[in-house]
Amino acid sequence: MDIDIILEPDLTPMQIKELGIAAESYGIRALWTSNYFAHWDGFISLAPLALETNKILMGPLAVSPFEMHPLKIANALLTLNELSGGRAQIAMGAGEGNLEAMDLKKPQKVVLAIREAIEIVRLAGSGGLTGGYDGEIYNVNLPCAYPWLTQPAPRVYGTAYRPMMMRMEGRVADGCYVGCTPPEVADAAMEHVRTGIERRDTPPEDFRVNTFWGWHIKEDAEAAYAESRRELPWRARLLDPEMINMYLTDEENAIVQEHKQEYVDFYFDPSKEVKNIPVEISNKLAEGLTSTGGLDALDREIERFRLFGKAGLTEVALRLHGEPMDALKIIGEKVVPALRD
Repeated sequence: MDIDIILEPDLTPMQIKELGIAAESYGIRALWTSNYFAHWDGFISLAPLALETNKILMGPLAVSPFEMHPLKIANALLTLNELSGGRAQIAMGAGEGNLEAMDLKKPQKVVLAIREAIEIVRLAGSGGLTGGYDGEIYNVNLPCAYPWLTQPAPRVYGTAYRPMMMRMEGRVADGCYVGCTPPEVADAAMEHVRTGIERRDTPPEDFRVNTFWGWHIKEDAEAAYAESRRELPWRARLLDPEMINMYLTDEENAIVQEHKQEYVDFYFDPSKEVKNIPVEISNKLAEGLTSTGGLDALDREIERFRLFGKAGLTEVALRLHGEPMDALKIIGEKVVPALRD
């Protein structure tokens, strides 16, 4: 089981470089930049890291073809791949916040659109766009040969929350990024991914499966829970009632569903307190849907990551928040070595 890290979108390229150099020294497999609206560009921000490291993989998460044509995504990814000596990768998905910010609409056939986008980007990296691409949603009408490429094709992940998307990505991508999926449902998710893999014409050599996982482990446990509670509105498919019912009673779940807009309001404006959801309920969700707690919770979280591995995931991407270097130190010194034993 490998460990990746995902960084906040407001970190500068120089901060990303510093964190990435440290992550490489700890044996972190990959560093992902967050692709948000009105923030640092996820591709360009990785350029300094690409030039100053040798092993760590890197890429933006998640990039939507509804905000950027797949051919332009391919251009950016392949440029980063050349700069890094073949260490670039990408996670592509339908997108949420960026589309809302730009008032962009998704097509009716979302899974088809993501499939075509993944195919275009993969073909670009392998020299397969010399004849263009004829899709239902996306097209490349001129030959794109990319004669300047010198590196192996970068890995293209798809991001997925639902079974149909998981199966499609198992069939056409290099990896599947299963979003915010706790170990309790990882086996079911992997069944969908494997179904897609079985439908490929030839078995993939090294198909990867990752998951986005919130990391809120700190020396100060109280600060860890406070940080985790603020991120709750984005967990478990936006607090899907069926998923969070694994951790709450029916009565507690009903309270969350009735008042969960308070979580969103609190996230965007911390002065707006969550008044109608007891903190004990929020802490239950934090512990179930993320790694949250003090240093005494490390053994529990390491065992959780082992459960991901047993389900078939090849890596877990830990989303860092406040004090990312402190978080990275804990992960690099405690988590990575334990998972290698």
